[in-house]
Amino acid sequence: MGLVSIENVRPGMVLASELRAPDGRVMLGKGVTIEDRHIRMLRLWGIPVADVEGYEDRAIAEEEGVREEALRKARALVSRWMNPGTAFEEEIFAQAVREVGQRIAKEGSVPSAWIPYPPAEVPKVTLGDMGVGVPAMRHLVRQHVRLSSFPAIYFKLREVIESPVSSASKIAEVVSKDPALTVRLLRLVNSSYYGFPKRIDSIQRAVAIVGTNQLTALAMAVSAVGAFKGIPSSRIDVESFWEHSISCAVICRVIAFTLRMPNEEQFFLSGLLHDVGRLVLFAKVPWVMKSLMDLALYEGVPMHRVEERHLGFHHGSMGEALLKEWNIPDFIRTMVGGHHSPDESDLPRESAVVHLADAMALALRWGNSGSHLVPTLSQRGLDMLEIPPEALPAMVSQARRQIAEIRRIFLI
Repeated sequence: MGLVSIENVRPGMVLASELRAPDGRVMLGKGVTIEDRHIRMLRLWGIPVADVEGYEDRAIAEEEGVREEALRKARALVSRWMNPGTAFEEEIFAQAVREVGQRIAKEGSVPSAWIPYPPAEVPKVTLGDMGVGVPAMRHLVRQHVRLSSFPAIYFKLREVIESPVSSASKIAEVVSKDPALTVRLLRLVNSSYYGFPKRIDSIQRAVAIVGTNQLTALAMAVSAVGAFKGIPSSRIDVESFWEHSISCAVICRVIAFTLRMPNEEQFFLSGLLHDVGRLVLFAKVPWVMKSLMDLALYEGVPMHRVEERHLGFHHGSMGEALLKEWNIPDFIRTMVGGHHSPDESDLPRESAVVHLADAMALALRWGNSGSHLVPTLSQRGLDMLEIPPEALPAMVSQARRQIAEIRRIFLI
């Protein structure tokens, strides 16, 4: 018997021990033969693993074709973007090797964009007239805000939800006026996350099902993606950027759920928005960002370190400043600003969640936001989270399934 991640559980498997919900309630007893309906229920409740007879993830992975040769190649590749120094980082490294190994076993190679290629010569960084430090950062943020305000649908929705006479019908009326939000709300409520047997086409019913917290989070997510449309692909791979952001967001939510931290959707949004400051930089000073990316690769250091040295700030600080201009709640923008230095954040434990999720998404190559190398994790941040390394495989498995679902909802 052994623990099997939910994504690997199949009908016909037999539980070796009873399965409990997060609140301790027994969901399925020992000896139950798993059926499709059980798997849907477990996914709905966010159960990450099951103890089944005669199976374990390692054996299943081998059956799926992750051979030793693929893992050997994967280990060499992952070593090019991550240098683990602690037991916790070693486990992230191992998960990344497995992820890359599966890709190699299935397709024979990995995308070239995954592999860091340092330039042969020292890149020259030219800032032009942009300036440095906090004044330059604020100037760039205000420039961006003047040209691209945060979509009004988010603030209108918050206003209606917070009204003492709010109702599902009034909220649905606001949602229906925004086609992008309407489409994604219906995709969400009809996804396997909820698992309803019949399609739901009523906006009012969808609003009642997802609840105001998740609806507000969805509105902010849709608004954030819409606020950065139009950045040329020659400056940054926008699709890969949002893939990384979604991955970080989902991992944040998985970590928060695992640690029983409140406001899971706030963690999701903090992860989604953690790198928006970098989008402002790519939009306003693309030549600077190109040279900084090359310099980070040449020196073999994380991107935010090079940003700090040459700009006097990093993209996390810029993202926090942008979210303040957009009147995004303090909780979210504090985590965005502190995700590279959780020790110094006003919300150190919460910021450590985004810090860890960002590193995991980067190591696993789930998208890319401009940084190729995985930064060293804050030991103090890890100590505050108290996550044992052996918990990571289940968290990665749970995040992988949710990310695929979220991508389908947003079509990013």
